[in-house]
Amino acid sequence: MSISVHAPAHLPAHNRHCQTSVHPRCDFIQQGDTLLRPRLLLEGWCAGYRITLDGRRQLTNLYLPGEIIGVWRNSQPSFYHSVMSVTRASFVEFTTTADSEVAQSECALFEQQLENSIFRLGCLNAYERMAHLFLELGERLDIRGMGSRNAYRMPLTQELLADLVGISSVHVNRTLQQMRADNAISLVNSRLTLTDPDRLAEQVHYQPLL
Repeated sequence: MSISVHAPAHLPAHNRHCQTSVHPRCDFIQQGDTLLRPRLLLEGWCAGYRITLDGRRQLTNLYLPGEIIGVWRNSQPSFYHSVMSVTRASFVEFTTTADSEVAQSECALFEQQLENSIFRLGCLNAYERMAHLFLELGERLDIRGMGSRNAYRMPLTQELLADLVGISSVHVNRTLQQMRADNAISLVNSRLTLTDPDRLAEQVHYQPLL
Protein backbone atom coordinates (compact mmCIF):
# COMPACT_ATOMS: atom_id res chain seq x y z
CA MET A 1 0.00 0.00 0.00
CA SER A 2 1.32 3.44 -0.91
CA ILE A 3 1.04 5.98 1.90
CA SER A 4 1.02 9.69 1.23
CA VAL A 5 1.84 11.58 4.40
CA HIS A 6 0.68 15.16 4.78
CA ALA A 7 3.06 17.55 6.51
CA PRO A 8 1.50 20.26 8.69
CA ALA A 9 1.87 22.91 5.98
CA HIS A 10 -0.31 20.86 3.64
CA LEU A 11 -3.41 21.15 5.82
CA PRO A 12 -5.66 23.91 4.44
CA ALA A 13 -5.78 26.99 6.67
CA HIS A 14 -9.57 27.10 6.64
CA ASN A 15 -9.67 23.61 8.22
CA ARG A 16 -7.64 24.75 11.24
CA HIS A 17 -9.16 25.87 14.51
CA CYS A 18 -7.75 27.01 17.87
CA GLN A 19 -4.09 26.46 18.72
CA THR A 20 -3.19 25.46 22.28
CA SER A 21 -0.07 24.59 24.28
CA VAL A 22 0.56 22.37 27.29
CA HIS A 23 3.44 22.14 29.76
CA PRO A 24 5.65 19.04 30.07
CA ARG A 25 4.15 16.03 31.86
CA CYS A 26 0.59 17.28 31.42
CA ASP A 27 -2.22 14.73 30.99
CA PHE A 28 -4.39 16.48 28.43
CA ILE A 29 -6.42 13.51 27.20
CA GLN A 30 -7.88 10.88 29.54
CA GLN A 31 -8.74 7.30 28.67
CA GLY A 32 -12.35 7.27 27.45
CA ASP A 33 -12.31 10.86 26.18
CA THR A 34 -13.72 11.66 22.75
CA LEU A 35 -12.20 14.46 20.68
CA LEU A 36 -14.52 16.53 18.53
CA ARG A 37 -11.61 17.34 16.21
CA PRO A 38 -8.16 15.79 15.69
CA ARG A 39 -5.09 17.68 16.89
CA LEU A 40 -2.03 18.28 14.76
CA LEU A 41 1.08 18.30 16.95
CA LEU A 42 3.08 21.35 15.87
CA GLU A 43 5.97 20.95 18.31
CA GLY A 44 6.94 18.75 21.21
CA TRP A 45 6.62 15.04 21.99
CA CYS A 46 3.59 13.34 23.56
CA ALA A 47 2.91 9.78 24.70
CA GLY A 48 -0.13 7.55 24.95
CA TYR A 49 -0.20 5.33 28.03
CA ARG A 50 -2.29 3.05 30.19
CA ILE A 51 -1.93 2.38 33.93
CA THR A 52 -3.03 -0.74 35.78
CA LEU A 53 -4.91 -0.61 39.08
CA ASP A 54 -1.71 -1.46 40.95
CA GLY A 55 0.18 1.43 39.34
CA ARG A 56 2.10 -0.22 36.51
CA ARG A 57 2.38 1.92 33.38
CA GLN A 58 2.86 1.01 29.73
CA LEU A 59 3.49 3.62 27.07
CA THR A 60 1.44 2.44 24.11
CA ASN A 61 2.71 4.91 21.52
CA LEU A 62 4.43 8.23 20.92
CA TYR A 63 3.20 11.29 19.06
CA LEU A 64 5.98 13.24 17.34
CA PRO A 65 5.98 16.74 15.78
CA GLY A 66 3.91 16.77 12.61
CA GLU A 67 1.80 13.77 13.64
CA ILE A 68 -1.90 13.80 14.42
CA ILE A 69 -3.61 12.89 17.69
CA GLY A 70 -7.14 11.52 17.43
CA VAL A 71 -7.65 10.67 13.77
CA TRP A 72 -9.48 7.38 13.16
CA ARG A 73 -11.09 5.36 10.41
CA ASN A 74 -14.47 5.67 12.14
CA SER A 75 -16.15 8.77 13.56
CA GLN A 76 -15.25 10.06 17.05
CA PRO A 77 -14.31 6.89 18.94
CA SER A 78 -13.26 7.09 22.57
CA PHE A 79 -9.54 7.06 23.38
CA TYR A 80 -8.35 3.68 24.61
CA HIS A 81 -5.40 5.35 26.34
CA SER A 82 -4.53 8.59 28.10
CA VAL A 83 -2.17 11.08 26.44
CA MET A 84 0.46 13.17 28.20
CA SER A 85 3.01 15.68 27.00
CA VAL A 86 6.61 14.53 27.32
CA THR A 87 7.91 18.03 26.59
CA ARG A 88 6.17 21.35 26.19
CA ALA A 89 3.83 20.78 23.26
CA SER A 90 1.61 22.86 21.03
CA PHE A 91 -1.06 21.66 18.66
CA VAL A 92 -3.88 22.94 16.52
CA GLU A 93 -7.31 21.39 16.07
CA PHE A 94 -8.51 20.85 12.53
CA THR A 95 -11.52 19.50 10.69
CA THR A 96 -11.40 16.30 8.66
CA THR A 97 -13.57 13.26 7.93
CA ALA A 98 -12.89 9.58 8.52
CA ASP A 99 -12.76 8.91 4.77
CA SER A 100 -10.47 11.84 3.92
CA GLU A 101 -7.05 11.28 2.39
CA VAL A 102 -5.42 12.72 5.52
CA ALA A 103 -7.29 10.34 7.83
CA GLN A 104 -6.69 7.30 5.64
CA SER A 105 -2.95 7.92 5.23
CA GLU A 106 -2.47 8.70 8.93
CA CYS A 107 -4.35 5.58 10.00
CA ALA A 108 -2.37 3.40 7.59
CA LEU A 109 0.91 4.75 8.94
CA PHE A 110 -0.26 4.31 12.55
CA GLU A 111 -1.17 0.68 11.83
CA GLN A 112 2.36 0.05 10.55
CA GLN A 113 3.77 1.63 13.71
CA LEU A 114 1.54 -0.66 15.78
CA GLU A 115 2.84 -3.69 13.88
CA ASN A 116 6.39 -2.49 14.55
CA SER A 117 5.60 -2.23 18.26
CA ILE A 118 4.15 -5.76 18.39
CA PHE A 119 7.22 -7.14 16.61
CA ARG A 120 9.57 -5.16 18.84
CA LEU A 121 8.01 -6.32 22.12
CA GLY A 122 7.32 -9.88 20.99
CA CYS A 123 10.51 -10.91 19.19
CA LEU A 124 13.46 -8.71 20.16
CA ASN A 125 15.74 -8.54 23.17
CA ALA A 126 16.34 -5.32 25.11
CA TYR A 127 19.25 -4.14 22.94
CA GLU A 128 17.35 -4.84 19.74
CA ARG A 129 14.18 -3.19 21.05
CA MET A 130 16.02 0.05 21.77
CA ALA A 131 17.78 0.05 18.41
CA HIS A 132 14.55 -0.75 16.56
CA LEU A 133 12.74 2.07 18.37
CA PHE A 134 15.49 4.60 17.63
CA LEU A 135 15.39 3.68 13.93
CA GLU A 136 11.62 4.13 13.81
CA LEU A 137 11.69 7.48 15.60
CA GLY A 138 14.30 8.80 13.18
CA GLU A 139 12.25 7.69 10.20
CA ARG A 140 9.05 9.22 11.56
CA LEU A 141 10.73 12.57 12.21
CA ASP A 142 12.30 12.49 8.75
CA ILE A 143 8.93 11.73 7.12
CA ARG A 144 7.45 14.89 8.67
CA GLY A 145 10.45 17.04 7.89
CA MET A 146 11.09 17.41 11.62
CA GLY A 147 14.48 15.72 11.88
CA SER A 148 16.97 13.35 10.35
CA ARG A 149 16.81 9.57 10.29
CA ASN A 150 20.35 9.40 11.63
CA ALA A 151 20.41 12.17 14.24
CA TYR A 152 17.69 13.92 16.20
CA ARG A 153 16.77 15.34 19.59
CA MET A 154 15.38 12.52 21.73
CA PRO A 155 13.81 13.89 24.94
CA LEU A 156 12.72 10.55 26.41
CA THR A 157 14.00 9.81 29.91
CA GLN A 158 15.22 6.34 30.85
CA GLU A 159 11.99 5.90 32.82
CA LEU A 160 9.89 6.65 29.74
CA LEU A 161 12.04 4.42 27.54
CA ALA A 162 11.56 1.62 30.06
CA ASP A 163 7.77 1.98 29.97
CA LEU A 164 7.88 2.08 26.18
CA VAL A 165 9.99 -1.00 25.46
CA GLY A 166 8.86 -3.07 28.46
CA ILE A 167 12.04 -3.33 30.53
CA SER A 168 13.26 -1.73 33.77
CA SER A 169 14.97 1.66 33.99
CA VAL A 170 18.12 -0.10 35.21
CA HIS A 171 18.06 -2.34 32.15
CA VAL A 172 17.59 0.71 29.90
CA ASN A 173 20.68 2.29 31.44
CA ARG A 174 22.76 -0.84 30.89
CA THR A 175 21.49 -1.21 27.34
CA LEU A 176 22.35 2.39 26.44
CA GLN A 177 25.83 1.91 27.91
CA GLN A 178 26.31 -1.21 25.78
CA MET A 179 25.08 0.58 22.64
CA ARG A 180 27.58 3.37 23.30
CA ALA A 181 30.37 0.83 23.90
CA ASP A 182 29.51 -0.83 20.58
CA ASN A 183 29.63 2.59 18.88
CA ALA A 184 26.05 2.00 17.71
CA ILE A 185 24.83 5.32 19.10
CA SER A 186 25.94 8.60 20.57
CA LEU A 187 23.62 10.23 23.10
CA VAL A 188 24.75 13.61 24.41
CA ASN A 189 22.44 16.21 25.94
CA SER A 190 19.37 14.40 24.54
CA ARG A 191 20.88 14.46 21.03
CA LEU A 192 20.81 10.93 19.60
CA THR A 193 23.03 9.93 16.68
CA LEU A 194 22.92 6.51 15.02
CA THR A 195 26.46 5.73 13.89
CA ASP A 196 25.59 3.20 11.17
CA PRO A 197 21.79 3.05 10.81
CA ASP A 198 21.84 0.71 7.80
CA ARG A 199 23.90 -1.88 9.65
CA LEU A 200 21.74 -1.45 12.76
CA ALA A 201 18.55 -1.87 10.72
CA GLU A 202 19.84 -5.14 9.30
CA GLN A 203 20.87 -6.32 12.75
CA VAL A 204 17.41 -5.75 14.28
CA HIS A 205 15.32 -6.64 11.20
CA TYR A 206 13.94 -3.11 10.84
CA GLN A 207 11.57 -2.57 7.91
CA PRO A 208 10.97 1.07 6.88
CA LEU A 209 7.47 2.46 7.34
CA LEU A 210 7.53 4.00 3.86
